[in-house]
Amino acid sequence: MEKKAQDMQMGCLDSRSMVEALDKFADTFQASARRWEIIVYPSLFAFVILAGYGFFLIYSLTNSANQMTQYMAEMNRNFVTVTQNMAKVTDEMSTVSQKMSDMSEDTRGLTQSIHNMNQQIYTMNRNIHVMTVSMNRMGTDMGQLNQSIGRPADFVNDFLPW
Repeated sequence: MEKKAQDMQMGCLDSRSMVEALDKFADTFQASARRWEIIVYPSLFAFVILAGYGFFLIYSLTNSANQMTQYMAEMNRNFVTVTQNMAKVTDEMSTVSQKMSDMSEDTRGLTQSIHNMNQQIYTMNRNIHVMTVSMNRMGTDMGQLNQSIGRPADFVNDFLPW
């Protein structure tokens, strides 16, 4: 009985130590859980915030990509218009080139006409010079004639009424 009492006492001791060990384990587990709560809950909150921000970034990127596609489609339509206008510009430049070629030919004809006119003016200047020299000689000859006829003409002037 003594052994039984001793075993019981040991069993009580074992059960007390077990309860104490479980109490200690529970306290340690609660302290550990509190530490995990201090770490996990703020981390979970930060994860939710970052996930929301990530969703916002993906939404913004999708929206920006959509706008960019719309702008590219509009730019494509505008490039079609620009291409049509460039075709018109090319046609107009071809017309301008033809007109410039025609003007160049007209300018050549004008240059030839001006050259002919210059030759005619030079010939006219020479002829006017010859006429001027002839008129000067006529003037000199008339002066000489006036002096040689002047005295006999005075005699006739007395008879004529005018």
